[in-house]
This record gives sequence, C-alpha cells and structure tokens, in this order.
Amino acid sequence: MLYRQITVSAVTAMIVTCTSVALAEDTVPAPAWTGHVDLVSRYVLRGVTETYGPGAPLGNPGADAPESRRPALQWGADWSDPSGLYAGYFGSMINYSYKQLGESYSNRSITDFQHKKSVENDLYGGYNGKAGDFSYTVGVTGYVYVNGKHSNALETKLAASYGEFTLGAQTLLSDVVWGNKGDTYWTLNLTHPLPYALTLNASLGYYTYRKQGKFLGSTDTALGVACPAGQSFFDNGCLPGGAPVSGGFRHLIVGVSQPIGETGVTWTLQGILGGDNRFGVKQKNQLLASVSYAF
Repeated sequence: MLYRQITVSAVTAMIVTCTSVALAEDTVPAPAWTGHVDLVSRYVLRGVTETYGPGAPLGNPGADAPESRRPALQWGADWSDPSGLYAGYFGSMINYSYKQLGESYSNRSITDFQHKKSVENDLYGGYNGKAGDFSYTVGVTGYVYVNGKHSNALETKLAASYGEFTLGAQTLLSDVVWGNKGDTYWTLNLTHPLPYALTLNASLGYYTYRKQGKFLGSTDTALGVACPAGQSFFDNGCLPGGAPVSGGFRHLIVGVSQPIGETGVTWTLQGILGGDNRFGVKQKNQLLASVSYAF
C-alpha cells in the first residue's frame, strides 16, 4: 500500500547501472526509478467504505467516505537507492472538496462539497534497512491537497518485516479534518506468490484514536461547546450516532493480482471486510477492482 490509501498499484522495478569514473570496468547499481498509472473502481481509504462520521452515510456530496464512489484515476513514482534510502509520490482524484469541508467548520452555510474537488498528493521518503532476518522501514509521509483546507499533514511510518509478513504503524502528527493528532493506523500485511503469476495480498487493519481533536470528537470547536449526550462533532456540527472510540478493528482486505504478459499492465481484485470507523460505526463489505500500468 502506499501510505494513506488502500489501493493496489503494480509497480515494476527497473534497475539501471552506471559506469564508474575511476574504474571503467566496474559498475555500481544506480537508484531505481519506477512509475505507475492506475484506474480504480473506487478509492477507499483504509477500509472506510460508508462514512467517516457518527451517523448515517452522507455520501461524497456530503464530503464523506469513500474518497471516491466512482472510478478514479491515480498515479505515482518511486525511487530507491542501494543504500536503503527511498522516496516517492502518489496522486489521486477525489470525488469531493476538502477545501469546502475545511471551510465548513467556520462557515456553517456551506452545503456544496462538490465544488472545487480536491486532488490528493502524497510525498513520502525514508530508509529501508535489515537486521538479521528482519527488514525495517523508518519514514514520513506528507499529505498535500489541491483545493484543500485544514487537510495537509505529516504522518510517521514504522514497519518491520519477516518473510512474507509486514507489521506497520503510521501516526498522524497534527489535527486535520480527516484525523486527530496521535491517531495511529496499524497494519499486518501478507504478500504470497501463487501459481500462474498470481500474487495474494492481505491486510489486517486496526486503529487507535485520539478521541478529541480540533475537527473531530465530541466538542463543537467552532462554537466552543460540548455536543449533547449521544452526539459527536463531525463535518460542520454535532450529529447523533456513535461516540468517539479509543480504537477498533478497521478492515480485513484480501486481494489477488496478476500481470498481463509483458505489457506492464496488472489487474487486481480486492475484497474488503469492513470494520468500524472512529465513531464505532460499522462499515459495509466491498469489492474493488483496478488496472495498473507500470513503467
């Protein structure tokens, strides 16, 4: 997975070598560059298929989950160095406006979240290392939105791998309209090769939450008052529904992918077993599909 989203992109490594200036006969590995363009049937963020809020699903017109209920174009590029350093970029269309959502916290008259739709841009980097039979990752991701407000943020990434399994933790460093400072997304991922060039990918997700933030919780921060009993603050007001929770099961995602010959194109199918959002609201199960071109 890239850092924020749950999507499968086929990224084929291209290793290039260069000639040493001192010894022409010696070559050293050069940084590896890869790129991808993807078409996904829906853009589902970390297993949230129905709503981010405490009440009934609002849908994309209400600035709600998933990031896109319709097919979305995504793209990106990655660089890795033999030293272990890595960097990358991921971009995606979103079917609502984080700008309108952010402004709605101070302007309660905003109801049109389809105006000035956002584009997500994730910039990430870090270091991949090894310790015996284990490998590890230490990194950071920056989220920057075209047409966004109160949505840009940094998130740390720590991960450890052994064999086919990877345990990861990503922690948000500031309050934004999509999360609270200290929220941590935990994942246990499995990648396993299958016959006929198929690959099995599975991801078990869990979240630990900070219950109260500037934009999400049980207090209307714009008005400076607590929400009534049984209500939580989300979007531009207090809504009836689940109260903030400290953590919970987020998703189980199981998928298969397969390259189409030597074309650079890979198809992927994913099934999402939905868990709960930060207000304890159950998410529906979902089937997703994507086609990716790697270069």
